[in-house]
Amino acid sequence: MPSPLKFCDSSDSYENAKYIIFGVPFDATVSYRSGTKFAPNEIRKASYNMESYSIFRGVDLKNSGIFDMGDIEEYHDPEDMLEEVYTVVDGIVSDHKFPIMLGGEHSISTGAIRRIKSRVVFIDAHTDFRDSYMGTKNSHACVARRATEIVGKENVVSVGIRSVSMEEIRDGPQKYFTSFEVNSDSSKLKTFLNEFGKSPIYFSIDFDGFDPAYAPGVGTPEPFGLNPMVVMDILDSVGDKLVGLDLNEITPTFDNGNTSMLAARIIQEVVSYLELPRNE
Repeated sequence: MPSPLKFCDSSDSYENAKYIIFGVPFDATVSYRSGTKFAPNEIRKASYNMESYSIFRGVDLKNSGIFDMGDIEEYHDPEDMLEEVYTVVDGIVSDHKFPIMLGGEHSISTGAIRRIKSRVVFIDAHTDFRDSYMGTKNSHACVARRATEIVGKENVVSVGIRSVSMEEIRDGPQKYFTSFEVNSDSSKLKTFLNEFGKSPIYFSIDFDGFDPAYAPGVGTPEPFGLNPMVVMDILDSVGDKLVGLDLNEITPTFDNGNTSMLAARIIQEVVSYLELPRNE
């Protein structure tokens, strides 16, 4: 895995670590802005500007057990990429560790979901429920549909939706909450997630789910998006059940640095949440 850069708080060996980071530099099905393959290293670079202590959770990330494996090979065929992601996630999960995947475009999530087969919470501006897009069923525009085929439509929810095609409406996409609903009153989302989160959860964050004011460097930006604090609400509702995380659709070439910085901070906050003492 070729990247010499490591996430800032990655100080443990693989054997001793609990949280395993790896990058997927893939953007072969991009439909608007390309460059997501550069995101894993930009997220790593951004992490070095942050303190390792989470004042929100009272956790020191240096002592949390993080290991950064680097990046997988760069693939041009989505199915080849998904097979490699499956293999890497299989190794991590089989070793009873928590995978954190840095995209790359949103299509990368399918490989992890194939292996983990849990309920899925997406943050996304789009339903991503097309059956096929631009000649492939593994486009970034199809990832939620592929997820429902793997785990069932009732086990997938998307948060932040505000862009959808008539095809997706006609086919009846997964359960979703629009950004307009969440921004005006998040109580319905929290109530839903409190019930939804009674089973293991895979958390996939497409950064176009956030408003471009917070995350300008994304492949398909959409106005009227989410405030990133929604991540804290989601963690408070389903965090105890998280079994994996990915961050995707960041295009650093269209960014001012803020989007990669947000991604690095979200990784820190997810890990710090998982490090909180639990009542067994």
